Amino acid sequence: MSLYYYIMKSVNALLWVVMPFCALLAQNQTVDSLAVSTNFLDEVVVTDSRFALKRSQSGKTIVKIKSEEIQRFSGLGLGVLMSSHLGIDVIAKNMYSGQNPTVSIRGGRNRQVLILINGVRVSDPSRIDNDFDINALNIEMIESIEIVKGAASSLYGSSAATGVINITTKKPKDAITLIAKKTWGTEQASDQPLNSVSSGNHSIFISGTEGGIGVNLAYAERYSNGMSAVVGEENDPFNKVNLNVGLSGQFTSKFNWNLGWNSDEVNADFDNSFPIEQADYKYTTELDRFSLNTKYDYEGGSLNLNAGYQTNIREFQYSYLLTYESDNLNIDVFNKYIFNNNFYTIVGFQYQKGTMKADYDPEVSQSDVYLNSVYLDPSGLNLNLGLRYNHHSAYDGHWIYSLNPSFSFDVNADYQMKILTSYSKAFIAPGLYQLYDPSYGNNELKPENNLSFEFGTEIRSNQNTLSAVYFNRKEDPTLIFGPSIEGYPYGRYANSDQEIKYRGLELAYDFLFFESVKTRLNYIFTETTDGDLRSIPKHAIAGVMDLPLSESTHLNLVGQYTGERIANDAVTELEAYSIFTLQLNRQLQNPNINLFLSVFNVFDAEYVIIPQYASRGRTILAGISLQLD
Repeated sequence: MSLYYYIMKSVNALLWVVMPFCALLAQNQTVDSLAVSTNFLDEVVVTDSRFALKRSQSGKTIVKIKSEEIQRFSGLGLGVLMSSHLGIDVIAKNMYSGQNPTVSIRGGRNRQVLILINGVRVSDPSRIDNDFDINALNIEMIESIEIVKGAASSLYGSSAATGVINITTKKPKDAITLIAKKTWGTEQASDQPLNSVSSGNHSIFISGTEGGIGVNLAYAERYSNGMSAVVGEENDPFNKVNLNVGLSGQFTSKFNWNLGWNSDEVNADFDNSFPIEQADYKYTTELDRFSLNTKYDYEGGSLNLNAGYQTNIREFQYSYLLTYESDNLNIDVFNKYIFNNNFYTIVGFQYQKGTMKADYDPEVSQSDVYLNSVYLDPSGLNLNLGLRYNHHSAYDGHWIYSLNPSFSFDVNADYQMKILTSYSKAFIAPGLYQLYDPSYGNNELKPENNLSFEFGTEIRSNQNTLSAVYFNRKEDPTLIFGPSIEGYPYGRYANSDQEIKYRGLELAYDFLFFESVKTRLNYIFTETTDGDLRSIPKHAIAGVMDLPLSESTHLNLVGQYTGERIANDAVTELEAYSIFTLQLNRQLQNPNINLFLSVFNVFDAEYVIIPQYASRGRTILAGISLQLD
């Protein structure tokens, strides 16, 4: 081993020592400031109940990411940002351009996490695992992200077994706003020299109101000259174009609407994987997504509609052409009513229909009715109860429920404490791809039933938050990708032979030290019995420090430790690794310009996410954004 290797390892280890040491310093640095304020950080959250409640009134563990933090991560992407928060892992966030990142919450699979944009589901059941590329979103158009951890199927339906991610876009203001951004970057595998500028993106976002109609227009393009997916010499070019149009307005003072259209076009090369070889194949994707939100307010409540329709055409060019076409419709109608300051309720109906065209045209649908109630007792006791009946065209009827009590109280003038617990059942039907794909599908799959329990506490002041949550989840029968059998030499989807149990503990500490440095430290332990985690580590740590160098300049340090784990093949043992990323932001005024420089994988750590496939090494990205109001 070279001297450089040992120096980098030593510095890497030192950073993991320094960050928790800063936490100890913070305890001494914040005592005085806490003593002079009793205003707790009790921000409003919506996604866990669909009512605007204070965090102290929610019985769920919720991550809320505001626009300020999103902007600081503009050069790193939403995958890195989300993974810096407790219990959330965006797998493949560190791989090459064009790789769809999958989201895991508390060890759950991508299909168990529901992704919404403005309350409309965008998870695609015709994709391999309900894929949705969160890195493709134009960051400039995002106002906030709420992540609810734990089962929420009684309120949101299938796919919300381990969590919900709700992305809210910006509302148009009266004045016209224009934001233009351009980035330049390198892209190469670990232990390879930095290439010339080989990747980047550019985007433009226009927002404003004219004639009472709010308009959001966003265009973005991501491109890369490519790096080889498999370890080798040839590269795989990637290009993705995204167009978003949003219109909003009011028919009356009580009736407002929001109409959206999103279009994605992807062109990329890829490497074959059965067997792995260096071969230039190509794929294209054309996706159109339409959404409609309406809300009619009346005395004491509101009638709401969240609807979405999506078409997707994917073509894979091997020695032959393979085409997938899918259509997905989702309609969610619900009535929210506030009886008084203590009692809230929702009654709703949801309909989902999906069609995939491959060798033939399979179709599945789900019809749900649901009820969710929230009771807020003046004593600090809060109850969130949910009940849903799901009827699936292939699996008949299923009852889904949730019981989620919590209790909040003041410890003293400076600290507030919340104790939370929940017990929930979730139902997950296999997706269209898993059921009917001509190569790997299995139309005899059984649905997955999840039983989840969690118990935890959260202690907050106006400057720091400490939380600890124990979670336990049972899957029966879980969906797996099984071994090769006759007629399926590369395997196919199947159900496990036995119940699989997951349990774990997550710890998080958000704090200030030296009165200005925002810091977050997370640790999560996850284990399973009678199964394997497949790409999910038993131990994981994430840390973020936001260091203000001046009023207009911020330096962000992101550290992520991923422990040993089993690869997706359920055989290969992958080694632990740590990755550190730096981002420098400089905000200028008149005009409003943001300059940023990102260095991903500072120490060029070598690591494996998918065996025999490459992962990104040290990557440098520079960018500039201009905002005109």
